[in-house]
Amino acid sequence: MAVKIKPNPDQLNQLLRCANIDGEKLADLVVDLGSLSKPPLVPERLLDELKKQLNEEEAELLLAQALSLSMFVRVNESKSVDVMKALRDAIDSPEQQSEWDSIAVSMQGLIDSTPIRLVTKAMELSYDYANLLRKARIITDLRPLFDDDGENVEGGVVTHTLRVAYSSDDGNHEVSLALDLQDVKKLREQCDRAIKKAHSIRDEFVQSTKKPCLISGESEEQNE
Repeated sequence: MAVKIKPNPDQLNQLLRCANIDGEKLADLVVDLGSLSKPPLVPERLLDELKKQLNEEEAELLLAQALSLSMFVRVNESKSVDVMKALRDAIDSPEQQSEWDSIAVSMQGLIDSTPIRLVTKAMELSYDYANLLRKARIITDLRPLFDDDGENVEGGVVTHTLRVAYSSDDGNHEVSLALDLQDVKKLREQCDRAIKKAHSIRDEFVQSTKKPCLISGESEEQNE
């Protein structure tokens, strides 16, 4: 089935701005990314590679568009060449079509490059869940104990509430769970254990395969 894509005016403008980047630099960038012995797994490191050929503004613009198109290719199970053609077909102006033609080959090369593919896959797998945590916090309260008449405070109870905010396909949600002190301690232990397991399995994977491995949510500098 033919790929259909209809970028809005802002998206189209961002893509066509890439045509202002020097064509030779774009071509060299495709070659350089393809020759990396240790491709990065996070956008920040990939941006550093782009900055070796481009200025910061160009690098940020190009990376954003390349990752966006790469994600489109993955989500729609399409081929990059078909997406390039679909984008051209979506452009009405012959002048803009000419602009797109000047970067289409390089953009396709970027999308097909190992670093762009790896970063796209890492981003997708890191957040490929039905529910995504947005924020979690533990609220600690002091609740007074009153006498039968409600006039005097006779004591108090310290309580904990775990408040979790998360996103799903149908929007943002929040749930509150009552915790006691033992629950808090067990939760802390489980968090510490999870961090240790993450580092252990990452280190074993890297040592045994000699391939990079990213702990979701951690920068590659922290992983080294």
